[in-house]
Amino acid sequence: MAFSVILFVLSWIAFFVFADKKKFRLFWSTCLLGMYLAATVDLFVHHYPLWDYPKGTKLEQYSYHLLQQLGVYPIVIYLYIQTLPRKKQSIVSMIRHILYWSLLALFLEWLAINTGYMEYKKWWNLGWSYLADWLLFFLFYCYFKWWERGERR
Repeated sequence: MAFSVILFVLSWIAFFVFADKKKFRLFWSTCLLGMYLAATVDLFVHHYPLWDYPKGTKLEQYSYHLLQQLGVYPIVIYLYIQTLPRKKQSIVSMIRHILYWSLLALFLEWLAINTGYMEYKKWWNLGWSYLADWLLFFLFYCYFKWWERGERR
């Protein structure tokens, strides 16, 4: 439980220190999409366990999910969208941006695994998580661009 609380607190500190809160209206939709996808994946993994959070009681495990839903996921997405290359969004700059944020997400997962707060089941491993992170960050980018175009009209 301590791991999830520390991540929650650190993510909100990062939000208050680094986030451009004036752009909340532009970013909130992408954050909600990320939270929705995370909740959907959590429900799927509950029935088809690809990973688990073995430490603690069931209540503590649900708290871990809730703290991620309300802290780490939306804030990482918010900061990811906020730091998108603005001047020239070339393929190289976007690949580099997604690479950096995927490595951050992968590091957090690696930390959870190595501290015993998470474990992989079945065929899932760090490589699949890395691929999933790339796909998710690309999806968030596409969704944000779509949302941004609609906001400008």
